[in-house]
Amino acid sequence: MESLAAGFLSIGLKQGDRVLVAGSNHSQVMLCALACSRAGLVFSLANPNYSSSYSLKRALELGEFQCIVCFRAHQFEADHLNNLLLEISPELMRSRKGQLKSELLPKLTHVILAEEDHKHAGTFTLSEVFLKSSKDKVAKLPDYSKWSSHKLACLQFTLGTTGAPKLIALSHYQMLNGARAVAAAFGINDQVILIENHLHIEILQHVLACALPIFRIAIFNLVCLSPFLTECRIVFPDATPLPKNLFSSVSKYRCTTLLSNGAALRLLLKISQTQRVKLSALENILLIGDRVSKEVLKLIKMQAENVKIIAVGYLLTETGSIPLMGDQNSDFTRNVGKAIAGYEAHLIPLDGSENQVETGKLGKLLIRVYYGSTFMGYAPDTKGKEKWVDTGDIARMDENGAIEVVASEEDLIYDKNNCLVEHWNLERLLNQNDLIKGVQVVSRGRGQPVTAVCVARSTQFHAAKLKDELKSMCRSHHFVAPDVFAFVDDFPRVHTKIQKFRIRAMLESGQIAVF
Repeated sequence: MESLAAGFLSIGLKQGDRVLVAGSNHSQVMLCALACSRAGLVFSLANPNYSSSYSLKRALELGEFQCIVCFRAHQFEADHLNNLLLEISPELMRSRKGQLKSELLPKLTHVILAEEDHKHAGTFTLSEVFLKSSKDKVAKLPDYSKWSSHKLACLQFTLGTTGAPKLIALSHYQMLNGARAVAAAFGINDQVILIENHLHIEILQHVLACALPIFRIAIFNLVCLSPFLTECRIVFPDATPLPKNLFSSVSKYRCTTLLSNGAALRLLLKISQTQRVKLSALENILLIGDRVSKEVLKLIKMQAENVKIIAVGYLLTETGSIPLMGDQNSDFTRNVGKAIAGYEAHLIPLDGSENQVETGKLGKLLIRVYYGSTFMGYAPDTKGKEKWVDTGDIARMDENGAIEVVASEEDLIYDKNNCLVEHWNLERLLNQNDLIKGVQVVSRGRGQPVTAVCVARSTQFHAAKLKDELKSMCRSHHFVAPDVFAFVDDFPRVHTKIQKFRIRAMLESGQIAVF
């Protein structure tokens, strides 16, 4: 790690420069991030599967990055990121390494390719950067003991489910303490596990299998920093976020803990069920993000009979952690849990007043960043002093402090009478219909028609008949039916998350027809 850190500085990068590391679950992605921190650089992790040169250009512009490290984008050919960079900056073909002068990206000077078999003009390979290091250069690395722990460490993109991704500023203090808090809340610690058998006593360490992408900073912090904080071990079954070899890796490395999400785990468990795989070593499962269905809980009990702890977590980029977590005593099908030690959760009224939000009533969810720190803000302004973050989510809290997130504030619907439409309950009802694969209820604005955008299960469906059946279903359950319906082949998504803001834009532009 220190060799790579010295290599980064040897190719002309300076302390405080910003490095975009575009890669999936690869050990060298982790190494790049740690090396950046050791060298006094500011890193950012990103999904390498950029769909266009426009999206890559926007990311590089927003972060004002001096360097990009390109790992393979698994959905595309090996040279995908380099080709996108050439579209943005054809000057790269004529540039010397580390001296890119791009008209559109004036800050970007260094391009590093992690694919060693693909060398291109104007770019370093990662091995070249390693080879620029030496013992003397490692010895001259910055003295980190003189740094403030509240120094900017990372700029991280939000997921972009409710709008264009924003860039969050995080400090070393927030990342390390956030990782420590989540590890403690979930029971990842220094202690070994003793398994007593009739013939012998077996000693196992905590071994965490990661089936989520580490370009999500909260996942990176938990997975990549926990081994330094607790001496647990980490297994990456595959570079892709949905690893085909997940359960064979769990068995081979005797993983005691699995990190995934409900949707992915459901799919993987169904596949392994046909192969009659038993996951006897697993003792803990942490599911991030989505609500956990009863089907997933049932599959876990069938195939991982020794699991003692199942937990759900609420991931928040603004804190770089999982500040809310629920254990097996929670209602996983509804709640995401309570604030863990080091964080606080609070609801404020939807109308912005200073009134208290009553138990069970809806409010805007605020999370307090880790104790002893402040929210540094969204780039380019990273000198924020606020202690509370507006998550953009609407939630309710029960008498025990458990939080149920029901919707994003951006997705709230108000009818012609300015009354809130609880569209999440309508979606939950309509999704039970066997004729549709999914439904999203949206509106283009206050007082605009409530629209149910549906994906039919069969391509040979009769739209008018299906619409009538769904309206009838609403009436029979005493729901007010949507004003209009629309049918699409699929929903726009980012990392499996449906982007309602894009559905609204498509309705506005007429790309989706309603009737």
